[in-house]
Amino acid sequence: RASGMDHVSQELGIDVSSQNESSSESAKQAEKEHFENVIKAFLYYKEHGLHIVHKHEASFARLSQAHQQIISYLPAKFEAQKQCLQVNQDFLSVIINDTDSFIKNSPLLTGARTSFDHIDSASLDMDKIRCTLRQFVRDWSADGEEERKQCYKPITDALLSYYAHYPEEQRYHLRVLMPGAGLGRLVYDVAKLGFSAQGCEFSYQMLIASNYILNYAPGKESLAIHPWVLSSSNVWDAQAQQLKQVLVPDDLPGGLSPNVDFSMVAGDFLEVYRNQQGEWNCVATSFFVDTASNIVQYVEHIHSLLVDGGIWINLGPLLYHYTDAPDVDSTELSYAEFRSVILHYGFDLKQESQHACNYTQNPDSMMHSIYYCPFFVAIKKPSLPQFPQR
Repeated sequence: RASGMDHVSQELGIDVSSQNESSSESAKQAEKEHFENVIKAFLYYKEHGLHIVHKHEASFARLSQAHQQIISYLPAKFEAQKQCLQVNQDFLSVIINDTDSFIKNSPLLTGARTSFDHIDSASLDMDKIRCTLRQFVRDWSADGEEERKQCYKPITDALLSYYAHYPEEQRYHLRVLMPGAGLGRLVYDVAKLGFSAQGCEFSYQMLIASNYILNYAPGKESLAIHPWVLSSSNVWDAQAQQLKQVLVPDDLPGGLSPNVDFSMVAGDFLEVYRNQQGEWNCVATSFFVDTASNIVQYVEHIHSLLVDGGIWINLGPLLYHYTDAPDVDSTELSYAEFRSVILHYGFDLKQESQHACNYTQNPDSMMHSIYYCPFFVAIKKPSLPQFPQR
């Protein structure tokens, strides 16, 4: 595999070399075009935001003079929004400036561009860029600490509890895999506890952003974003909340124990780990299992990856991602049905509970969505020895 990328004193790499080098030329071209569209979306963010602000300005201009006078402070708010958009764009552009090593590590991205004379916005997914900014709040800011306590701490607590008999200085021998790693905070937190930790992520938006924050962030809380600037609904106070500045990262990655193996891998979970049966002590899934088109396959695959006696720690809802996708199969189980599949594959469920969790929520918004998520720790039962029949 390609070597990781340096950060201060330790390699915190993202490995994209696991992508299939034998892909056809047409597949490679399609992958490169997809990657370039993601880059374009990062670079187009400010223009996207200005279109939204300009619509609000036009709406204000069509009001009667009497009504404009009543809310005469709105033009100043629009100008403040534009300044916040520029701050966000500066942040996103810096992220793109540090993608060269990411591209070099991938056989599928050879020749991919990161600058463009013209950007056609028609095919760009701008919602995912706005989501990426919210993910920075969740994973790498003090504002996201409460969500991390809800969604990550139960996992790290269970990990520490199950392996409490292991001396801390020996934890690096234990390998923990986290698919759907997003911006890598849970992976980093597990590595800080002394475990060897690897995250897997499929989304280029997440991979590009995590590559930056894990390897190139200049200092603790050195980067400013305004994640809620385009969210005008359910706002109590625009100045204090909609225009709020959030600083990242709240913890500068680096300084891990030299024995700890920490990495992020790019690719599809089922594909990347297809030949790693019995190589992992723990698989930890946070808000991940519902990304499957066939959740039974996820259970089967996780079981195959674990050593006998290994553990699967899971927390997250069952909001199936492909429910409304017309061209993608979606096998959708209730929790009771999902639980029966887990038992079928030879897991012993040791802990089960329900946790209330938010996901990339603005803590100051009038509206909050709460997931009441199943949490469990499942142990892979030792397989029975196979004796030849007489």
